Amino acid sequence: MNVKGYNAYADANTIVDEEDKGKLLIKVFDAILAKLDLIKQYIERKEYGKKYEELSKVVTAIEVLNSSLDMSYGEIPHNLSLVYEYLMKRLREVHRSLDAKPVEECRKILSEISDGFIAAYESEKKKSLSGSNPQGCSPQKNSWV
Repeated sequence: MNVKGYNAYADANTIVDEEDKGKLLIKVFDAILAKLDLIKQYIERKEYGKKYEELSKVVTAIEVLNSSLDMSYGEIPHNLSLVYEYLMKRLREVHRSLDAKPVEECRKILSEISDGFIAAYESEKKKSLSGSNPQGCSPQKNSWV
């Protein structure tokens, strides 16, 4: 994923301005990935109530990520939105089934997206710390996420 995909969240007003928004976004992905691991365990242990609860939280988190995309960045946020829609569809299917394969598939896709965001975040952080601040970012308060 490149920086444009990362910047697709630039105008997300749902995140506290004082926070390092990049770190916050990465934490969201980490939490989603951890919950997907937990859901897989619940399926294996046949704890269907817990599976349903955690799955609902993950779908809601992806809905929030999707609605936070800034479509003015063009094709990348649009494509990312399509991926989020697909992930939500697949995870909703898990509500009705006991199959962990869609969970594994979604985890793999989200892990790749997360890795891309981490790489873009680190790249932008290095730029802002080195003084080549093309987007007006400051190390303490990033406005590009």
